[in-house]
Amino acid sequence: MKQAKSDSYPQRRVYVRRRSRTTVAQARALERLDEYLLSPGSIPDAFGRTAPCLVEIGFGNGTALAEFASANPDWNCVGVEVFRPGIGALINQCEQRDIENVRIVDGEGLTYLESLSDNSVDLIWVLFPDPWPKARHHKRRLVTREFAEVVAQKLKDEGQLTIATDWDPYAEDIEEALGDSQSFKGGMVKGTSDRITTKYEARGIRLGHDVSEFKYVKRAV
Repeated sequence: MKQAKSDSYPQRRVYVRRRSRTTVAQARALERLDEYLLSPGSIPDAFGRTAPCLVEIGFGNGTALAEFASANPDWNCVGVEVFRPGIGALINQCEQRDIENVRIVDGEGLTYLESLSDNSVDLIWVLFPDPWPKARHHKRRLVTREFAEVVAQKLKDEGQLTIATDWDPYAEDIEEALGDSQSFKGGMVKGTSDRITTKYEARGIRLGHDVSEFKYVKRAV
């Protein structure tokens, strides 16, 4: 079923700082975006099935999401992004790998989460969100106490939130925002991640940044 454009509902102001140019292949893929677009509402209705659900907010070039979707065809996978070249890149990966269980939200992440039914998502990823390092830009950061409250509403009991950053001050804010919530258990994790390395993660490692990964589980009521 074709979905209406995902910008058909009021959104928070969107800030985009990434400057990569859209390649020819990505531009051609964006011409087919309507085939992947997901609107606010029922995720099972959009996929035509009830299945475990992953929502990734800010999927970058979509590599991690495409890999997960390919390895888990029994999951409904939703990617939320405003970066047009990244959206085109994800569409290309889905077509090249015959991935059919991905839908895309072309819009702002927190607003989209708020549109979902409560207790409807199994897994939420926020991998290397923009740290907005300047103090005057901190209000633009995605992971805040407000974000934690919305995630707690949308995750199922025992659902999981994974967040990763290579910016130490942001890691401290993440710990504070989630640590103050009574809805979650968990925190920073050590050792090898169970996901592939993203483009932005690899860049941070090349620059000598430490990667902090957090896993939180929603407490059962």
